[in-house]
Amino acid sequence: MGGRSSKKVETVPLIDPAECERGEKKAKRFWKEEGFPFHVGFILGNEFCERYSYYGMRTVLVIYLTSDLIKWDDNTATAVYHAFTVLAYLFPLLGAMLADSMWGKYWTILSLSCVYAIGSGINMMSAIKPIGGDNLTVHAALVSIGLIVIAFGTGGIKPCVSAFGGDQFTKEQDNYRRSFFSLFYFAINAGSLVSTFVSPIIRDQVQCFGDDCYALAFGVPTALMFVAIILFVIGTKYYTRLEPTGNVFVSVSKTIWRAIKLRSKVPSKHRNKEHWLDYAHDGTNSQEIQEIKYVLRVLILYIPLPLFWSLFDQQGSRWTLQAVRMNGVMGDTVILPDQFQICNPLIIIILIPIFEATLYPFLRKKNINFSPLKRMGLGMWFAGLAFIVAALVQTMIDENLTLVPRSDESSIRVLNGANVPCTFSGNIYGWDKNPEIVGSGNTTKTLEKVTTPGSYNIEYNCAGTTGSVPVTLEHEKAYDLIIYMNGATPTAGNAIIRQTKKSNSGKAYISIANAYQDALKVSVKGDKGSGGALTVAIGTKGTYEEVSQDEYTIVAEGDPMSFEKLNVLTGAAYTVFIYNDGSHKYIKDIYENDVNLFWMVPQYFIITLGEVFLSVTGLEFAYSQAPQSMKSVLQSFWLLTVSVGNIIVLIVAETSLIPSQADEYYLFAGLIAAAAILFMILANNYEYVDEAMLNQFAEDDKSSTSSVSSEKSQDGDIETDEKKSKHGRANEAFEKDIGFEKNTKL
Repeated sequence: MGGRSSKKVETVPLIDPAECERGEKKAKRFWKEEGFPFHVGFILGNEFCERYSYYGMRTVLVIYLTSDLIKWDDNTATAVYHAFTVLAYLFPLLGAMLADSMWGKYWTILSLSCVYAIGSGINMMSAIKPIGGDNLTVHAALVSIGLIVIAFGTGGIKPCVSAFGGDQFTKEQDNYRRSFFSLFYFAINAGSLVSTFVSPIIRDQVQCFGDDCYALAFGVPTALMFVAIILFVIGTKYYTRLEPTGNVFVSVSKTIWRAIKLRSKVPSKHRNKEHWLDYAHDGTNSQEIQEIKYVLRVLILYIPLPLFWSLFDQQGSRWTLQAVRMNGVMGDTVILPDQFQICNPLIIIILIPIFEATLYPFLRKKNINFSPLKRMGLGMWFAGLAFIVAALVQTMIDENLTLVPRSDESSIRVLNGANVPCTFSGNIYGWDKNPEIVGSGNTTKTLEKVTTPGSYNIEYNCAGTTGSVPVTLEHEKAYDLIIYMNGATPTAGNAIIRQTKKSNSGKAYISIANAYQDALKVSVKGDKGSGGALTVAIGTKGTYEEVSQDEYTIVAEGDPMSFEKLNVLTGAAYTVFIYNDGSHKYIKDIYENDVNLFWMVPQYFIITLGEVFLSVTGLEFAYSQAPQSMKSVLQSFWLLTVSVGNIIVLIVAETSLIPSQADEYYLFAGLIAAAAILFMILANNYEYVDEAMLNQFAEDDKSSTSSVSSEKSQDGDIETDEKKSKHGRANEAFEKDIGFEKNTKL
């Protein structure tokens, strides 16, 4: 029997297992080294929490400064708010110096974040009533110290965090780095959006120490700042930490000073340098001088920019105070005045992607010249238009706004609760020549009549019963004086401070003025809530701090009095005047907010358009027009324009030269119009610089520094036409992106 012989066939793998293993290790190594660094998430989380802390505090700040704990007037609160912003945008210069020269970005962020958290804690302590009691000076001192410390902390880390995040990426990770900056910008706006919505709710809905809970409203941002520090520290062992390389500000300052000093020594007729900076040339610093020239060209464009920020940053001060005088009731929902600031981050998050996806591509497709400088100029015009709209809204508000005492003014009203008419005379309101006669259950016609603060003597004659009451009227306060029957004798009580300021939450006040025969225990009852029983002594007043818009029934316990329903409107203040025979009268001390809060939407939308065109575009423009070594300089000066802009508001607010708020808005609209015209003139003479050529110029200059000769030194003093062409007008990628032809100005 025969059989076939079997032969073993050797198989060869298509892929070498060893090669496969090497490829797998290589892929893992690539993902680990070249993928998106996971530890950047700690930096993004840190930024979200820090921005929540900053905006959460700043959103309620101006209202807190006018609250009963501080009791600053609107102008002082506005000035302090903007003084804080000035410092917050001035200290980045110091933060950049510390990071570049001494501590490095990591330790600068960590150290100043701790300072920031301490400042937040001090600010929170200022809102804890038992700490200072009724001593307003203690609370004011604490909040002032807290704000200064916060400004130092937030300002110091401001120029470092985004740059530190960028340091975590290698040169091969440019796409990831761009994604990081997009996420970083999102973290900023997300923190702002959430905190602007939540902080006013905490302030209004939570009660502590018998009032709005500012302590908790500041406490949550303080806690978030500590969370930000913890998140940042967790990523420590993963961070790429670059050593300080020296501060460019010092170097630039020395070069500029050298140029000024050497130029001053040259007689005018012998000054033959093309640029005054060329006098600083020593044969080794041509690159630095050229880079400073580029920076100075951009800085000239910065001159009008502070006016934009002087308008933009009033969203948190003047516009918030404007919202206090408006009606935020929408059915069963109440939008708080400080909460309405959410419009800005909400609109900007919507507009930026829309513009990037639709407007800008459309303009490029149609070859419409909408260069960065044109966008920035348009942004300034939008800011001016927003303030014109704000002035028109303010005019609507003023039509039904109660006249209250301003600085160096005071007021007093007399309520006649006697059962006979009374005649009032004395050295006030011209009563010494023209006494005022007031019937039983009525008041003097001085609700909106002001006088000079000081000591006065009010005399009364009630059906033959005479008397005299000395009163002392203080600045910016209004008073009520109640005449009541003490048995059968008309008698005057003491002057009592009357509510003149609208509620920060948009709610109303109800006061009980008692001219009845004895003390009263009164309560108010409505569908949305009730006020507890309030005991009011004869000849005095008691006040329910805040009540929601509703119909209320007044109940006097133990007395058979009949009260019709009181229709309480948002923002108003009422006095329930109960006089001798048990009759009563409802008196409106402060007129209601009759302009809907949503009338502010157009001004918020317009100024946010301005922000998108000027702020977002401006940062891109400055980055593309500066040499690599000077980008931090331009960034710091950009922040400095914000600081200067807030100084302008501070000056206007503190001088109080314009009593009408609407006129003040028109003033700022006029100022920004002048600034916009100046910006257009400066922009028209600006020539765009190619960023790629800037970097190439730096590399070329660096490679040739070691072989500098005296001949090159002479050539470095004069910029040839060829250099101008190479470095000043060849930015094809930039021109293609924004849609305008070469050599086009503006």
